[in-house]
Amino acid sequence: MQRRVRLGWLGPSIVVIGAIAAGLGTWYMVTAKPKAGAVIDTIAIGDGASLVVRAEAGGDRNFIELRRGADTVWQALVPTYAGRPGAPGLAWNHIAVSVRVIRDRRAKVFAIAMRDGSKLGTLGLAPNHGEVTVATTGPVTLTDHQRSYEVVSGPGWSQLVAIDLSTGEAKWRQELGAAQIDAGGVADGMVWLRQRGLKRAFRGVDGVESGSPSSS
Repeated sequence: MQRRVRLGWLGPSIVVIGAIAAGLGTWYMVTAKPKAGAVIDTIAIGDGASLVVRAEAGGDRNFIELRRGADTVWQALVPTYAGRPGAPGLAWNHIAVSVRVIRDRRAKVFAIAMRDGSKLGTLGLAPNHGEVTVATTGPVTLTDHQRSYEVVSGPGWSQLVAIDLSTGEAKWRQELGAAQIDAGGVADGMVWLRQRGLKRAFRGVDGVESGSPSSS
């Protein structure tokens, strides 16, 4: 197990964008503005609010929306979403929404401010490994709303990474080996994964594995 991998979104990033000249540049900006497409997943987060994942119409990025009832509070454009219905790539608390994405065939977490949908930062996952595979089984992101627990896999490897949702700091990571991960969850301060028919459990606070893998 390795701990304190790197810092994430401790403060908002500042991006300076040059002014676009009138004429053709303005026309392009208006006509090329990305638009939200079909709804991919909706996750209730309490008090009548939900996080909605939408496709980008005509593109490969995604939109994340915070809704309260039928009203859209904010909408944010993110890189290609790595979650899927039944296995979300989202985690959240009162400060941030973390979105699991794939960019340049690498796994990343894209963080959005819960208050207004602004970008907080981006954190790369599994930097000691190569390209990732798109998960079609098992969990992508698990959460206890203090931390997100990211399951990252590539050819011959998998890794579990815990990220503090309030600071963006990667707190610990555990190498999981090559066996496919079929299921997972969070309960009673523990993160559990089912891998090749065996259940493994890790302490959420520090990633220490509890006991030996079991079939129960």
